[in-house]
Amino acid sequence: MKIDEWYKDIFREASNIAMSHALTSLSQMIGGTIEMEPPDVKVLSRVEFLRHLAHNGISNSFVVAFDITEGLNGITVLQFPTRSAINLSAALMGMDPSGMEELDEMGKSAITEVGNILISVYTDILAKLLGEAVSLSPPKPITSLYDIEKELNRPDLRNVENVLLFKTRFYEENIGFESHFYLIPDEESFDKLVKRLEEQVKETG
Repeated sequence: MKIDEWYKDIFREASNIAMSHALTSLSQMIGGTIEMEPPDVKVLSRVEFLRHLAHNGISNSFVVAFDITEGLNGITVLQFPTRSAINLSAALMGMDPSGMEELDEMGKSAITEVGNILISVYTDILAKLLGEAVSLSPPKPITSLYDIEKELNRPDLRNVENVLLFKTRFYEENIGFESHFYLIPDEESFDKLVKRLEEQVKETG
């Protein structure tokens, strides 16, 4: 099912409102002013989703998955692409990212704090879009495509074809980084979300 520009505008609006609240927390953590581009929303096929994850790095980046336990059914995945993860962790630890090629345990620990902020924000975005509470399970580390494929082979997700991507770019004076938030709902939940978006389009004229 295609998500047209009307729906993308609603996604972006909800994302802008929620993300603006996260910028203050991120600025305090990094010690500099953080700016944000308008979020980009895309609908990926199952194959495109896996390719997108792999292209942006898994083994050397920060990737976690969450089960959706309320509001929808499915999973969400938060990813900081490899270079973004390195830039962000360096900024958090006051280091120069130019000589860093991968995340160490200290870097992963630092970036987890940012991940906690953003996953809370993305959950709020989904709740706003649905008009009801959305809850997620504790995070599950993702270290390879196999971990994701194992999740997609669950009975409720085996036939999923639509994956929503929220791509957000952040900038600080000396660095830039981005986060990718993937929503993988089962077919019933995807239809529920689209129906709610259609209702919002009608409400806004």
